[in-house]
Amino acid sequence: MKNRDNEFFVKEELDELLQAGNKEALKDQLSRILAYPCCLNGFRYCRKYLNAFSEEEIMQTPYLATAAAVISAIYGDLERAKRYALCVENEPLMKLHLDVIIPGNDMEKVIRALQKLAGLQQSHGILPNLPLAAGRLTLVNGFRDFTAYSNWILGHKEQLGRYINQLYGDSAIGMAEIAYAEISYQRDACFEAITTLVSIIPFIEKEGEIAVLFIALSLQMKIMIATGQIAVVYPMLDQIYQRLYEGRSRWLLENFSAMRAKGLLYDGDIHTVSEWMAREAPGEMGELCMLDIYKYMVKMRAYILEEKYIAQLSLAEYLRRPLQEAGRIMDLCELDILSAISYFLCGNPGEAYSILDRILPVILERRFDRLVADEGEKIYFLLRSYKKERQKENEYLNKLISLSKRMALLYPDYLRKAKEDYPALTETEKEILCLIADGRSNAEIADFMDISINTVKFHVKNIYTKLNVRTRQQAIRIANENKILSLR
Repeated sequence: MKNRDNEFFVKEELDELLQAGNKEALKDQLSRILAYPCCLNGFRYCRKYLNAFSEEEIMQTPYLATAAAVISAIYGDLERAKRYALCVENEPLMKLHLDVIIPGNDMEKVIRALQKLAGLQQSHGILPNLPLAAGRLTLVNGFRDFTAYSNWILGHKEQLGRYINQLYGDSAIGMAEIAYAEISYQRDACFEAITTLVSIIPFIEKEGEIAVLFIALSLQMKIMIATGQIAVVYPMLDQIYQRLYEGRSRWLLENFSAMRAKGLLYDGDIHTVSEWMAREAPGEMGELCMLDIYKYMVKMRAYILEEKYIAQLSLAEYLRRPLQEAGRIMDLCELDILSAISYFLCGNPGEAYSILDRILPVILERRFDRLVADEGEKIYFLLRSYKKERQKENEYLNKLISLSKRMALLYPDYLRKAKEDYPALTETEKEILCLIADGRSNAEIADFMDISINTVKFHVKNIYTKLNVRTRQQAIRIANENKILSLR
């Protein structure tokens, strides 16, 4: 598979050049890196090497100015990004790239730039090869929000495919289908979304980009969760990790842990989320990296899980301004949904209702059905209370309440603290649970306990019921967290 982890980015070599002060060689190596197709994270890690050059040197060197503009945008400094972009006004290809990449609210400018880039490919055979952004796990909502064009995409899937091919060439395999599937999923057309993905994933695996495959498999996992198939999520996570590991995709592996933590929240796996928060969650001091927005959204859910509502609301305000400046409507809606939940849970329903007054028209316009419903029980109770308080009776609100109620029934432990009062296990069940924790199979347990396999299965079933779990892994985790395995 194609991998956009830039082959010219060799940290040891770059560090050696930086330490030696060999700026000409460093400039040459950076030019190779920045000219090669990459993910936006590739720019992020070039930052410290770019800092070796003065502001004047950067502004006088077009490809350095282009990189500086992208890096400034990545760190939320859009004004500085625009100043660097002015330095490449006489470089048409670089200018058009920056018109597309630098986030903002001027979507007409972006569309014009995309059309011109596609025209260059048709007339001169120049392949723009824009960077891929997997910060939010989808291409459509990576670094820039294109959800205003959802209706057009649904009606022009083939045309979109031809258009993306003009921008990405062979790397375009699967991009249009993923965009179509993402929009279908958001509108709760899960069957349409999953059939689209299943038909294209084999082609991506054979000839496409590892980043595109990551996005496709991530979206597939979300659909599996939404349709109640949580049992397949564990093997899917293993499959995604294996693909990224085999593809040596260092940039994408950074988002994998956050995606895993969010997915397992639905299964009540608080341990995994706690570990992610302690080891990998992004900080809230200093510079904000826009490529970490997805991780911040997961972190806000962890705060709600931990009943740290003030921390969630504080983080939301930390993110709000850069998201507004970047025109990230979908992210802003998600941020406000989580903030409304926090206000409601901490005893301030009036503020929660005010947020819903403001965002529900946007959610209806862009049909972010699943963005709301996927929050399950917490948003279900909020929407039901909102409907009663505001005396609202409309079809779309009723639909959101119905969808969120279904998710609440499927995943009652989502964003809920761990239960601590489990029914007591018998001595035999505790012994079997200890053997399960040792990694023994049912046959090995039966041999050790001198009982039949069917008797082992009977006890295992009782253990699962008492601990409210579905897998051995979950049983071990719950037992450890609640000191049920203390006999060991």
